[in-house]
This record gives sequence, structure tokens and C-alpha cells, in this order.
Amino acid sequence: MIKNIIYLAVTSLIIIAFFPSVAAADFDHSIFDRALKTYVNDKGLVDYNGIAGDQAFKAYVQSLQFAKLDSMSRDEQLAFWINAYNAVTIDKVIKFKPKKSVRETLVPGLWTSTKFFTTREHTVAGNQLSQGDIEHEFLRKRFKDPRIHFAIICASSSCPPLPRFAYTGKNVQAKLEAETRTYINSQRGTRIDYAENTLFLSKLFDWFAGDFESKSGSVLQFINPYLEEETRSFVERNPMIAHIHYDWSLNAQAPLE
Repeated sequence: MIKNIIYLAVTSLIIIAFFPSVAAADFDHSIFDRALKTYVNDKGLVDYNGIAGDQAFKAYVQSLQFAKLDSMSRDEQLAFWINAYNAVTIDKVIKFKPKKSVRETLVPGLWTSTKFFTTREHTVAGNQLSQGDIEHEFLRKRFKDPRIHFAIICASSSCPPLPRFAYTGKNVQAKLEAETRTYINSQRGTRIDYAENTLFLSKLFDWFAGDFESKSGSVLQFINPYLEEETRSFVERNPMIAHIHYDWSLNAQAPLE
């Protein structure tokens, strides 16, 4: 009991030191931005062992619970929820310490569990939430912007690489556009098989097809403006569509200690 009180007191002091106005409209994501630049490499792999000991990152995660979104602009809210998803995911990896995948079960080699994404272990903007809640109830339902699927990072090898920056109200639109274009044109997003006349797409376009269809009419109509010329020309040949196997292996630089 005394240890818990001391921990809460210390955490509160850290939050006050790093985030003197966490409830302000311009919620400060600079500490998270600094952590991403420090612990994420240019391949999007995370030094979870390093960030686990970063007190500023811990304070940032704690500060999410006090955010007041009513005074934020729409873009500030969008940036907030994307950062919240990514920060909570990193924090859960640190706590769960998965060996190979965030979807590990008690059965070795079997990756089917979704507990990592559904347990409500974090308070964000006054609500006890899981990443699933953040994704489906806040980001998808409120913003209806399918580009978020290339910004929220599920700590796995087939999801978009974790970027080395935090989103803000000022950069969120430009960054979403850039991350969408980068992912779609990567080997994770699209692959061409000329021999089989097949365009392979990320499973994201299968799982969330409705989001892309609602926005642009179809998945292909959504991705077309982002495609590089070679792939766009291939799409004009009306190829068959298949989906790339989704690799759930952990996006870690090294095994968790």
C-alpha cells in the first residue's frame, strides 16, 4: 500500500515536471516525439528495453489520462488518439514482454490471442480503454479517415513501421498522407506478380475494406492516387487481387529483457 502511494506520488511529480499543462488544447507530444526519435530506428524497429527505463515516456503515458479533448481542434484530437494508440501499444509490449509476437498464446508457436489489443489497462482522456477501443470507437468511428490504418502501429512486422515522430495538430494531415503513400508502395502494402497477373495487397485492405470503400468507392480507387506509376499501370490491366500473409512477429530491435 505504501509502495503504491509512493509510486503514485512520484509519477504525479514527473507528470507535473514534464507536462505542466496536460489538459490544455495544445497537448504536449514533444516527450513522445523525443522517445520515438531515441528508441526507434530507421526501419521502424523499437528498442523496447531502452524505452522501458525512460521515465519521461512513462510520464507521457500517464499524462494521457488527464487530456481534455473538448478544447482541441479536430486535427489535434486526431493526432492525440493516434499517439495514444501507439504509446499504449509500446507500454503494453513493455509490460507483456512477448517473446515473438503480441498475439502469442500459452501454446508455443500459436499466435491467435487478441488479449493484447482488447484488455483495458490504460486510462486515456478519462476513459479506461484498450487499443481496440481507441481504434474502433474513437479513430474509425469519429474520424472516418482510412489513412489512420497506416498511422496506428500494432507492434508487428507487417503493420506500417513505427515512425520516428509524434503526430501533432499541425503535422497530422501531411504525415498521414506521407505514411499512407509510403506504406502502399512498400513490399508490405502492394506486390505485383506479373506471371500470375495478380496484385497482392496488405491484409489491412481486406480487414478494413469497408473503410476504404466508404471513403473512395473501392479499395483500388482509394490506393490508385498513391500508387507509383508501374503499379498504377499494372492495375489498369484489371489483375486478380490477393492478400499478403500478415506477419505478426514483434517489431523489436532485440529480445525483451
